[in-house]
This record gives sequence, structure tokens and C-alpha cells, in this order.
Amino acid sequence: MQICITGGRGFLGNALFNALNGGDASVQVLGRKDGDLSDSKTAERLLKDADVIVHLAADVGGVGYLRSCAGNAFHTNFRLGLNVVRAACVGKAKRIVMAGTPCAYAGDAELPLREEMLRVGVPSGDTGSYGYAKLASSLVADHFCPSHGIDTVTVIPSNLYGPGDNYDSERGHVVAALIRKAMIADYLGHKSFSVWGDGAATRDFVFVNDVANAIARIATDESEHAGAVYNLGSGIETSIKEIAYEVAAAVSNRIHPHFDIDKPVGYNRRVMSIEYANQAVGYEPETSLQRGLAQTVAWLRKEKFVPRWLQSDLKKVA
Repeated sequence: MQICITGGRGFLGNALFNALNGGDASVQVLGRKDGDLSDSKTAERLLKDADVIVHLAADVGGVGYLRSCAGNAFHTNFRLGLNVVRAACVGKAKRIVMAGTPCAYAGDAELPLREEMLRVGVPSGDTGSYGYAKLASSLVADHFCPSHGIDTVTVIPSNLYGPGDNYDSERGHVVAALIRKAMIADYLGHKSFSVWGDGAATRDFVFVNDVANAIARIATDESEHAGAVYNLGSGIETSIKEIAYEVAAAVSNRIHPHFDIDKPVGYNRRVMSIEYANQAVGYEPETSLQRGLAQTVAWLRKEKFVPRWLQSDLKKVA
């Protein structure tokens, strides 16, 4: 079996490769340098021999990034999804795993988010265009792939964090952005670091390896998923205030968060039910928030990221 991971050199892609490595399957990872999947012919060429395609490639970032490029967030991500589905249909694929997003749920959806709510209401807010693109991509896969003998499944990771995340100051997600700010503040001897919003908004944070292990099982099992959707989160609602203080504790006892109420925060509340994924595919996250943050901070210190971040920031100013 040959498994191809689009976005395979990204955060989740690297973790998924490690989860699959050593198994019976041959794993191919595709990144931007391997070819542009937004070109349909390139996508067909790169994916023609894959038995299983896991589509993780995306143009995405935090709330600020998606807010700044809503149109591109839809068009780019939908084009990627459409081309991957088309390539699967003309290739030899027997399964395609589409990575969705909690942004695809309606802003007023009842909590905890359950998979059956995915097509009730519409995505909205600063991340709505990205949510639309990922939802539409999965719908296209579910519509066209079965007639070509391809099993489809969508996985929806919640807010991922862990070693290997994107810590770019503009594209970093919640936890990565907070860790970067906290570690720089501690390194410079500051007493606080900035947190967007008042801290009341909530999210569902999950360690990347727990999700990667689940996707690896879903990609390689012999059962048919037939368009199923699985939420892959922690199932625990955590406020931004709570995560900010947990990050501070993981980094140093000398710093604390400072909340900037004028900055955007996206949805007010988000938490996903993982009951269906647990029942259907045995999904059960194992890493506590405290342990995951500690591992992440230790990895960043070992790799000496803070001096690199500061040097990058100086270049941007210059």
C-alpha cells in the first residue's frame, strides 16, 4: 500500500509520517517544493500512484491571518481540495482522507460540536471562508469519489499544538503564538506577554501526536468509512485565559499573560464532542495539556528557537 500525504512536511504531516513510519505501508510526503497542487495536472502527476491519499495541504494561519485574506482563504483551499479529489478519481486511489476544520461548523452551532451538525447552518466570522473551503472540499469528495470506487472520510482536528508547530508570528495558531510570546518575554526578562482578547473565548486544544496516531489508523484500517466524519479533539473546553496561564507556567514562573481586549479572537466558544470517533474508530487522546505543553517548550528550548525568532523579528523591522 502506498500512502501519500499532501502537506506532508507541515506540522500535522510530519507527525502523521512518524505515526505511519515503520508500518507495512510505503509513505510519500508531498510539500510545496514537490509541486503546486493548485495546478490540476501537477496534482494528477503527484498522486497517480497513491492507494490512500491523506489531504492535509492548506493555506491557513491564525485568526489575524485568515481575517486579512478571506477571499484567498476560500479560493486557494477549495482549489487544492478539488484538484486532490480529481487526481484521486483518475488515479488508483481506494481511499481519500480529507482534513477538515472546526471553522466549518456554524458560528451558532450547539456545543459540544457533533459531526451531524456539520451541515446545519453556515460557517461565519473571520475564519468562515476557510471553513467553507474545507467543507466544500469534503462534500466534493463524498459526491464524486464513491462512483470511482474510492472510500472517503473526513477528520476534523481541533486546535493542534506540539513540537514542530508553525511558530511564525503572523501564521501561528493560538498555542504556538502564546508559547512564542511567552518564551521571548522570559528570554528578554519581561514580566508579561500579550494575549489577544479578554481570555473568555474557549477552544478545544489537542496534542498533535494524538491526532496523528488516529489519522494513521483511519488511513490504514480495512473497514469502509463511506463518507464518515470524525471530530479529533480533546473534548475539553479550555478558555484562552486558562491556556495562557498554562503556557506561562510551562515557560517560567516569572511571567504572566496580559490581555489585549482590542484584538480579534474568532468564535467565542468552541469544543468538540469526540464520542462518535471514540465509538467508531477507538479514538482517545492520551496527552494532558500540561504534559503536552511541557514537551513542546522543552523541544523549543532544545532546538534554540528563541534566538532565531528574535533574529527574524529584527529582520522584519529592518
